[in-house]
Amino acid sequence: MTTAMGEATGQLDIGRVIQETFQVLGRYFATFLVLAVILTGVPAVLVGIVELNFVSPGELVSWESILGGVVAGLAGLILEGTVIYGTVTDLNGRRASIADCLSVGLRSFLPLLGIGIVFGFAVAFGLVLLVIPGIMVAVAWCVAVPAYVVEQTGIIGAFSRSAELTRGNRWRVFALFVIYLIATVIMEVVLGVFSGAASLATGGGLTFAQAIIFSPLLRVATALIGATATAALYVELRRVRDGVGADSLAAIFD
Repeated sequence: MTTAMGEATGQLDIGRVIQETFQVLGRYFATFLVLAVILTGVPAVLVGIVELNFVSPGELVSWESILGGVVAGLAGLILEGTVIYGTVTDLNGRRASIADCLSVGLRSFLPLLGIGIVFGFAVAFGLVLLVIPGIMVAVAWCVAVPAYVVEQTGIIGAFSRSAELTRGNRWRVFALFVIYLIATVIMEVVLGVFSGAASLATGGGLTFAQAIIFSPLLRVATALIGATATAALYVELRRVRDGVGADSLAAIFD
């Protein structure tokens, strides 16, 4: 329910967003995992191969690694579109195939690329300005991608729609960011233990296991959880602000 001024009259349920995220992941695990491996894992492996063969020990930045990171980022945009479609469809009690999800992601790629570029520059610029403005922008625009995919708002409209949906609940959205960050750090620590052991066993330096196994695994896991959580957050914000359930959202794709 909303007021005449469009302000949210309900509060975002953080627990519900987390619960729906993992419920969807549980039901769609095989489908989303295949998509994540194709769109995030494979590019990450290729980046690892490039770093092993072309980046010198101690070299922090190279054009090969930058290029690999760009490719991985572009593939991640497609993944986000595919997972958003699958999540919204699942929350409506329906099933979407890998082909259906991938079709939506590929069809939305160029607009999502535009959203990604604008979002990245705006957040980076905000972070330069004493950090806090960047965090505020990231929180306000965090559901711009699902807003575009589901509502076909247009690139600029996706940002204004995201700002509208998050208004009144941004501290709660920020709390979700913190929870996700903590979960990512925990995964990094766990994988880092195994990765460090592999490095010590081979005398230090970037190892095959680090570049080809552990780093891609971390990227797949964080991308999978992040994209699903973003979709679940969008659905919950629509429910809180607009009184619209997943069934109405999924009908848009019909």
